[in-house]
Amino acid sequence: MLKHIIGLSAVMLLSTAAGWAQKLPERIAQAGVIKVGIERDHPPMEYVDPASGELVGFDVDLINAIAKELGVKLEYVHSRFEGLTPNLQSKRIDLIISGMYDTPARRGNFDFVDYLNAGAVFFTLDKNAEIQKPLDLCGKVVTANRGTSYPGSVEKWSTENCVPAGLPAIQVITDTDMASEFLYLNQGRAVGSVQGTEAIPTVLASKEGPFRTLGGPFTNVKLGIGFRKEDPELRDAVLAAAEEVFTGGKYAELIAKWKLSASAIEKPTLNAGAAP
Repeated sequence: MLKHIIGLSAVMLLSTAAGWAQKLPERIAQAGVIKVGIERDHPPMEYVDPASGELVGFDVDLINAIAKELGVKLEYVHSRFEGLTPNLQSKRIDLIISGMYDTPARRGNFDFVDYLNAGAVFFTLDKNAEIQKPLDLCGKVVTANRGTSYPGSVEKWSTENCVPAGLPAIQVITDTDMASEFLYLNQGRAVGSVQGTEAIPTVLASKEGPFRTLGGPFTNVKLGIGFRKEDPELRDAVLAAAEEVFTGGKYAELIAKWKLSASAIEKPTLNAGAAP
């Protein structure tokens, strides 16, 4: 009886894998590999664990769970954040999962399967006593990750808040990653910076501080897995697999593991992100 149950389970798994293979693009079904674009310095979403040297994070766990549903392996292709979309357009990679916001501007070239809520939050060094609220950043220098939506979001916020208050605009400079943001703040090159709600716990826990936030999120966006517009088969297969990850309880497990309950969504969506 036990052998029969085990055999039946194996047949079901093989049937599921065969079903996914029919839905995947032929190039991926044949290779059995999805090439994933990722920028590995964005904790807790993706980063290299200093103890093990392994790539870890919420995004890493989520795409691994999706790959398991699809019955494929993953090949990670690392780059700076600003290099991710060019890599996708040039077909060096098949998709992006790297804390990327699904925005209307990006949807001109890409589709997104959304999996988390997010929003940009200002932060500063705790010792900057003169900076107590976002308006205190007006006329000051704020650094933001190059290639992300943050520089534009800060400029928009400045136009909508500093200027009407009769204050000078924020001066926006760009950096390459969270580590360089911390460096700029500690060197005095900037008095403020910005990160998404998903990364703020990591900022506040950093030994490079202490840091503190300045108010709540000033944008309301979604994080998404990015695909080329001409690759709908892969997009739809990943969306269907993500739905299985959500309904099967794995998504909730990962949310709890990475302490992202404030950013959780009920189900994955397609191209549902708002302008940051």
